[in-house]
Amino acid sequence: MKIAGQQLKIKSMKYLTILVLLIAAQVIQAQENPFSQENAELNALKKYELTHPPRPTNPIPAPATDETLFGARLIRSATLLATSCPERRWPVKILIYGQSISGSQIFTEQMSAYLKEKFPFADISLENRSIGGFGGDRLIRTAVHDVYTACADLIIFHVYGGEQHGELEQFFTNVRRYTTSDILLMNHHLSGTQTEYIPSSYQYLRYIANKYNCELADISSEWMKYLSDNQLRTADLLRDGTHPNRNGNWLLAHLVGRHLRYNPLFPGEWQNRIQTCFTTSAYDNNPDNPLTFKGQPWNITDGVPTGVAKQSALKLTFYGNRVDVIAGQLQNGKNGGTAHIIIDGKADADKNLPYTITRPGHGPGTWFPAIKRISHQSPLLPEKWLLKIDKINSDSTVWFFTVKGSLTGIDGSGRSDQPFVSKSGRVVIDASDYMFADIKKGFKVMTPVGFEVNWSVVPLFQSTYSAPVTADKAKMYKTTLVQGLKNGPHTLELIPNGNGPVPVEAFEIYRPPTQ
Repeated sequence: MKIAGQQLKIKSMKYLTILVLLIAAQVIQAQENPFSQENAELNALKKYELTHPPRPTNPIPAPATDETLFGARLIRSATLLATSCPERRWPVKILIYGQSISGSQIFTEQMSAYLKEKFPFADISLENRSIGGFGGDRLIRTAVHDVYTACADLIIFHVYGGEQHGELEQFFTNVRRYTTSDILLMNHHLSGTQTEYIPSSYQYLRYIANKYNCELADISSEWMKYLSDNQLRTADLLRDGTHPNRNGNWLLAHLVGRHLRYNPLFPGEWQNRIQTCFTTSAYDNNPDNPLTFKGQPWNITDGVPTGVAKQSALKLTFYGNRVDVIAGQLQNGKNGGTAHIIIDGKADADKNLPYTITRPGHGPGTWFPAIKRISHQSPLLPEKWLLKIDKINSDSTVWFFTVKGSLTGIDGSGRSDQPFVSKSGRVVIDASDYMFADIKKGFKVMTPVGFEVNWSVVPLFQSTYSAPVTADKAKMYKTTLVQGLKNGPHTLELIPNGNGPVPVEAFEIYRPPTQ
């Protein structure tokens, strides 16, 4: 018994030594990148684990009572994941959005591991754009930069707040207006000293899920059942009063992940949102065909229409707001050529083609964006922007700034207690979107004179399409040619530049379900 006790003590000391080294590494990393939300979380977790080491294994959650219904509202994304195989690897882009619960790096890693184990052949892209500390009333402002142009097949979402004044519902309205994404909505886990969920939020999120056709991961009920089934306290799955610890994040990932389930019991109807047009149909003599040739028809090489000549364009007539092209396979690793793109008869220099504004940079000493949203009144140009703090008033409540664009130049000055419209109209900021005072209050950091906030304007269209090298024959090579159009009738022309073959298997047309 004495020897066993000594061995246990040695193992404990080794574990503590490893944790100390990990914390030291994280501190160094945090000093190199002091504004990282991920580093702040990991530092807090490592500190917690010095006295609360995680359990090495976790009991698998018991089956849910309604598990046969799981995946019923994720028909497209779950089908793509589940039907991927060695011969056909469907691409699936997943976006996690919300605040600190969904924004946890541990949660992201656990979700990634779960997906790779369950769907080993799917071509999965997983990105987390959550902002810790941003409730529903704030995320509705940043979502325009983060979500609506992300081209996600699936959005995993969790947030607190935004219920009382409609911000949360407006988020889902916008997702359905601008995207065709499946949505997996998480309700709230138990926190603090809770032993059961809060009925008001529980019922409201059920309402949202039904109205906007979201898959609801009932974390509230299933978390409570897991605690009961395994004789655990609420605190056993938390690193503080709110945030899940390593074991809690493992559970969260499993409760969310098991909803990604191929469910043939329910009709998908996603053919109404995403239409696939195979280019071989362009040879049909049908006046209603959305694909036609202008000039001579393209050659068919290895069964795939392939553009070569400059005089021959492939024209797509469609109704929607986004078009992806699916590349044809180039045999023997050959390099493809390029084609230029005409959208609605407009060249790429046309200022009325769609652009987006990236999320503004973070404030000092924080991961919070310094400005929640930047919009515009005039047509945009692809350029980089800078807002520079010039002066602060005597009681540090108002910040004065100048705005400059890399192409536009100096574009006006403003102050943080008033709305701002730049001289060109390419920068518009609502007074409620400045975060300087919030950062000072929450992080105890003053935004200093000389501080700069950066953002960019980037096109939502391609002017040139380059045929990719299709090295993996099982992989689908997709490129978004345009997005962010008004959801309506449009045309797109693909015109070879004559510098190599441009094989095109198909186009995917995306039509959001609401106007």
